[in-house]
Amino acid sequence: TVGLAAGWAAPAQATIYDHEKLSFSESAEEELCGLAVRRDSTAKGTIRVRTGKGKFDQAFFGSASIRFTDTFTNLETQASFSISGTGVFGKDIKATPLGGDVFEFKVQDSGTIVVRDGDGRVVLRDAGSWVTLIEFDTLGDSAPGGEIIDEVLGRVSGPHPGLEMDDDAFCAMVEDLIG
Repeated sequence: TVGLAAGWAAPAQATIYDHEKLSFSESAEEELCGLAVRRDSTAKGTIRVRTGKGKFDQAFFGSASIRFTDTFTNLETQASFSISGTGVFGKDIKATPLGGDVFEFKVQDSGTIVVRDGDGRVVLRDAGSWVTLIEFDTLGDSAPGGEIIDEVLGRVSGPHPGLEMDDDAFCAMVEDLIG
């Protein structure tokens, strides 16, 4: 999302910079909450980046429509769980110039993210949308990317128990599922 400084603006204020389809699968061994796991990931979708005009010429607006699944398998016990989702993520719906090359982006994520245990039972479901306000320095280099200055979660619509989890709560869930 923010790596692109990214979203959607009125058509008169932005032109297409890049539009790509993505599809990938990968597998990697890593650590998750202190456990050695294999993560098998798949994703398909499209990513669109638009560049602003006029006072928005340093702002790049992005949007990603993605369907993904990450399956985590404990290497010791072979117990697994998955996190899957579908939606529009990182849709920049507004940019406000704050001076120089700094903008406040209003970014919306919407869709469904589901955690399932190894038997396919739903353990957690996030559904709906949330808006984040991101103060972002575009660095004035006429290219996507830059530096996050501040990020604040704004409006949340729908049940999002995952947003309410801190790292300890997430790791407790992981331990229950595959520990």
